[in-house]
Amino acid sequence: MTLRRTLIAAGAAVVAALVLLGVGLTLPFAVAWGLLTGVVGLLAQLVVPLEPGADAPRIDVTPDRRPTEISRMSWALNTHTGIAGPQITRRVGEILRQRLLRRGVDPHDPEHRGHLERLIGSTVWERLTGPEATMSDIERALDAIDRLDPSAPTGSPPPLPAPTPDRRRPSPFRRSRR
Repeated sequence: MTLRRTLIAAGAAVVAALVLLGVGLTLPFAVAWGLLTGVVGLLAQLVVPLEPGADAPRIDVTPDRRPTEISRMSWALNTHTGIAGPQITRRVGEILRQRLLRRGVDPHDPEHRGHLERLIGSTVWERLTGPEATMSDIERALDAIDRLDPSAPTGSPPPLPAPTPDRRRPSPFRRSRR
């Protein structure tokens, strides 16, 4: 609200009251209609935009505010069903395949199946490339990627953690809150 518009609304209220008094109406009735005219004048200043974001401040988008590949992959994880989307499954599978190829193991070659199981576990690759990879499959694949660190020597890998065959729905709560 601007001062000029507020003064115009107050002036309209006074003029309306004086006109109604001049017509011959009683003083309380004229004052009430004058106040009503002033209130309508003040409320007319409050313009509601048709679009909800029309009055929002404009913020220029800088290149570092664009969505990153990591944020797109995080949206590919469905926490309600526990299913990992194809985007994150492909990305994690490709990283795991590259790490295995650095160790001389081709995960698609049946002859390397024994060496593959010794490096990353018995079901990690099959579950990751299966029809519906879960979030726990992605976690196991990421753990396998960490074990296949390219800066580590090519000797024997560290021992594998005990597999947990859980296909149930993961909890939406963090482990610290269970």
